[in-house]
Amino acid sequence: MAGKALTRRNDHAVSPVVGVMLMLVVTIIIAAIVSAYAGGMTSNQKNVPQATIKGDFSITRGMTITHTGGDPLPVADLVFTIWDGPTFGQNVEEITKQKLDLKNMTDSKGNPVLASDGTYNLTSFKPGDYLLIAANQTSCDVFQPSVAPSDYEHDMGATYTGTTAIKRFALCIRNMNNIGNKFVLTVSDKDGNLIAKTDVTVTG
Repeated sequence: MAGKALTRRNDHAVSPVVGVMLMLVVTIIIAAIVSAYAGGMTSNQKNVPQATIKGDFSITRGMTITHTGGDPLPVADLVFTIWDGPTFGQNVEEITKQKLDLKNMTDSKGNPVLASDGTYNLTSFKPGDYLLIAANQTSCDVFQPSVAPSDYEHDMGATYTGTTAIKRFALCIRNMNNIGNKFVLTVSDKDGNLIAKTDVTVTG
């Protein structure tokens, strides 16, 4: 009788062990599936390049955008955006935000970055490279058409009498009264991923 009782107790002990083993196997399988799924998501994410960009702006000489370090940037995928900083006034970011037209930019050799036929003369923006925007391409109606007065004159010394026109011209970067103010320059890809951001001081 004692031997039978001992055998019965051992049979009962097998059940919890098998249960624990099954739970362990299921846990491992679930962990493997989650890991594989997460790995797939990570591999599909775009690797966004990073760079240090410097901007120089002169009312009389135009703008220079210099790549000072970091990854080479594919020009066809770049979006350059500017907007007035807080030195121009409060809450002016949205109304002054403007994408820069690559057709108005030239490379260090004087070639248009984007030709009129849609081809790119510069394919990669690398450390040491710089882009130029001539002064006449930084007039308010070209550089910031959203805030240019309706009767805007290219003369940077022009004066305006209407209240709306005065307010608009006050937000124009190429305005002698804004020397010393700072605007923001960002470089992003066409998916909206930020690559670089810098403040640019307006000089004469």
